[in-house]
Amino acid sequence: MKLWQSAMIGLARSKSITGLMQGNRLMRGLAKRFVGGDNSSAAVRRSSELSAQATTSLYYLGEYVESPAAIEENVAHLVAAIEQLGQSNLDVHISIDPTQIGYAHSDALGEANALRLGKLIAAQPASGRRRLAMLDMEDFSVVQKTLDLRARMAQAGYPTGITIQAYLHRSAEDLRGLIKDAAVAIRLVKGAFAESRDHAWTSRTDINREFLSGAAVLLSAEAKTHGVYPIFATHDDEMIWAIIELAQQNQRTQEEYEFEMLFGVREPLQHRLIAEGYRLRDYLPFGTDWWPYTVRRIGENPANARFVLNALRGNRSHTPRK
Repeated sequence: MKLWQSAMIGLARSKSITGLMQGNRLMRGLAKRFVGGDNSSAAVRRSSELSAQATTSLYYLGEYVESPAAIEENVAHLVAAIEQLGQSNLDVHISIDPTQIGYAHSDALGEANALRLGKLIAAQPASGRRRLAMLDMEDFSVVQKTLDLRARMAQAGYPTGITIQAYLHRSAEDLRGLIKDAAVAIRLVKGAFAESRDHAWTSRTDINREFLSGAAVLLSAEAKTHGVYPIFATHDDEMIWAIIELAQQNQRTQEEYEFEMLFGVREPLQHRLIAEGYRLRDYLPFGTDWWPYTVRRIGENPANARFVLNALRGNRSHTPRK
């Protein structure tokens, strides 16, 4: 599995393959099913369409960007989305990859752009919705930088959540520290990077154990006392029902936590959770640089590869599973 993930990450970062796939008409048809649109206006419209059932977390497609011009373009798209959302009453998070806003170029540029975005988000009228910059967690080389950035943004008074990858050995301690620091929101994921055994659990059994252990911490009385809002990002049925049981054991209501899934993925399960009254947030990417995002989904589950093949054959009748 590690070799498969590494191969898919290599494909995601290949400029030549990205250009080939993004120029393929049939592949663009697949992208429309899982991407909210080419620009912020389209993504906000899609968020509005989804709002009757699910909230969203908007993510502008583009990561590991080193060019200052490309970084500024990424930030401009995020600024446009934030400003448009400020004119709505939608409950939408803005998901931010540190490497898309400057950290692949320099820490100083990345922090400056993050503070710029955080300030803009904080300035938008609340109107009963949750205003939040949600920092995505990337590979191990930027984990500590991302944690430090969240602390810096919180210190500045900007509403900032953070993603924690359960499979990292350090995550249990990171969770405890974030709870003590009263992090406004923590999104727990299993982890999708091909990290070494020195840094991460690699077996499915170990990763599931750590994910549920982290979930128990996020649903604890201590986390509630510190005002931490838990977000569980998974498509795994067993994990979801186990989390619901943990929440009930900790006397948590359905309004005190939420699940997050990728837009277009496991739609029947999403509909079931919504029907049973659970909060659901769709991770909704937008932009034209969609191939790296798509191939990362394949890396997380080899079974998803068949959907790319179906798209190339003009058959888009299936929904991928994670």
